[in-house]
Amino acid sequence: MKICISDELRNVKLELKKRGYEIVSMNSNNECDAMICDLKNGGLQNINCENNIKKDGILIIDIGSKSIDEIEYILKNRIYSSLF
Repeated sequence: MKICISDELRNVKLELKKRGYEIVSMNSNNECDAMICDLKNGGLQNINCENNIKKDGILIIDIGSKSIDEIEYILKNRIYSSLF
C-alpha cells in the first residue's frame, strides 16, 4: 500500500514505514492508496496533491488524535468512523 503523508507528520511516517508501508511525499507525482494529513491545521488546503489521487479514489485520513494503531486499522480495513 502506498501512502502519502504530510511532511510535518514525521513520527507517523517513520512508524508506518517500520510497519512495512510505502511512504511517498504529498508533492510527488506518485498515485497513492491513502493520504494522511492534519485537517485541523490546513491539511489538504496548501498541498498540490491532485497527481496523487488514483482514478478509483483515495482514502483520506485526518490524523486528529488517532494513535498509530488506529491509523493502521483504518488503512487495513479502509473503514473510517462516522462523522456524526
